[in-house]
Amino acid sequence: MQKKPIETVGVVGLGKMGAAIASALVKKGTKVYGFDPNLKESPVSSVNLVGTLDSIIKETDVIVIAVKPNLVIPVLKEFSKPATFVSIAAGISYSQILEAAPQGSYSVRVMPNLPLVSERGAIAYFCDDASVSNVERLFSGMGSQIRVSKESLMDAVTGLSGSGPAYVLTFLQAMAEGGLQEGLSYEESLSLAMETIEGTLVYFRKLRENDPNLHPMEMRNWVTSPGGTTIHGLDALERGGFSTAVRDAIKRATERSKELGKG
Repeated sequence: MQKKPIETVGVVGLGKMGAAIASALVKKGTKVYGFDPNLKESPVSSVNLVGTLDSIIKETDVIVIAVKPNLVIPVLKEFSKPATFVSIAAGISYSQILEAAPQGSYSVRVMPNLPLVSERGAIAYFCDDASVSNVERLFSGMGSQIRVSKESLMDAVTGLSGSGPAYVLTFLQAMAEGGLQEGLSYEESLSLAMETIEGTLVYFRKLRENDPNLHPMEMRNWVTSPGGTTIHGLDALERGGFSTAVRDAIKRATERSKELGKG
């Protein structure tokens, strides 16, 4: 059962991620006030673009901070009244947010990803018990939510699901180029690649509803015949270091998230 959404939310920073969150909030009936000094008009219809941070704090006490990591602390210091501040910035810690915000505020760290616009986001968060309800209500209907047990895991979340859409899109493009190389048109290749990726994940998710312990490799074995085309394709992937490269990408992105937290 979905929780009742928060009626009014402020979003500071209307770049790609901030605008995506604002759009998803508007879609479920939330009144959104946005602030972005770089914009003259809102990129999202129905978002009320205001000229000052004070205008946001007057309208709501739940505010999403969606600016670049190096701007989070300066922005928080501009507020004069306490609120629940939800930061989506990589590397900026719970305690840093709380220290910079007005006394009496609540601090929340969230790492969402872009698919939340289509209600399929992966959303992980860290906060105190008092803020859990606000987080769940804020992101209800945007995808799956996971509350991590330790703040240090937020860096791993950033490296995996936060950066993950870029990895998936890179794989998608590589598949499309592979089909193009073998004679298919780009549009044919891209269409086949998209349906293959999406269809496989939908099917795997459905199977796991009945068998939560089903491993991806078990399903992979169903389409991998001895001496067939798939095993030869998988062999090429592994000789190219595919699995290792993916793990290394997540590791390096996680390390970078930690580096951002150190300034």
